[in-house]
Amino acid sequence: MNLPEWLRTGLQNKYVAVTVLAFVWATFIHDLGLPFVVRESYALSQAKQELADVEARNEALRQKQATLLSDPQALERFARERYFMRRANEEVYRIVD
Repeated sequence: MNLPEWLRTGLQNKYVAVTVLAFVWATFIHDLGLPFVVRESYALSQAKQELADVEARNEALRQKQATLLSDPQALERFARERYFMRRANEEVYRIVD
């Protein structure tokens, strides 16, 4: 095997060889190596994006709740559409596609 001169002399030094071996072990072979860190970093960024989406949806639902609690007409409309509520002497027709 033809190694460059600087690499051959560097690997002949036991401290350099052990350091290179430890670096390769920690980076690629060990369970918590570089591939694991990259995978977990990607999973963390995905989880953060999902959290941001859920928080935005929660905020929209809080605003809708505030609207329903403060506006009686909006509450009535919501109850009629969602739960098929009706007034006295009123008929509700449900059309299913």
